Amino acid sequence: MRELEEFEKMLDALTESYKKLREENKELWSRVKSLTEKVNNLEREKKELEELLENQKKALGALVERLQRFLSITAEQGLIWNEKEDNR
Repeated sequence: MRELEEFEKMLDALTESYKKLREENKELWSRVKSLTEKVNNLEREKKELEELLENQKKALGALVERLQRFLSITAEQGLIWNEKEDNR
């Protein structure tokens, strides 16, 4: 009879341990899911920012090119004022 009681106690302890581990496992999977979603969101944001940066680089490059052409044209036409020449 005593052995049966010890067996029941051991079985109860195992059942409690299983319940705790199951709940812990559930919480861990929930955290994994949450963190995975955060990673995916950050990767999406990173991609959007990289695309924005690339577009800004292109726009800035186009503006620099237009400015260079403008300066080239105005220099050829003598429209750029040269401070050194005025000091002579």
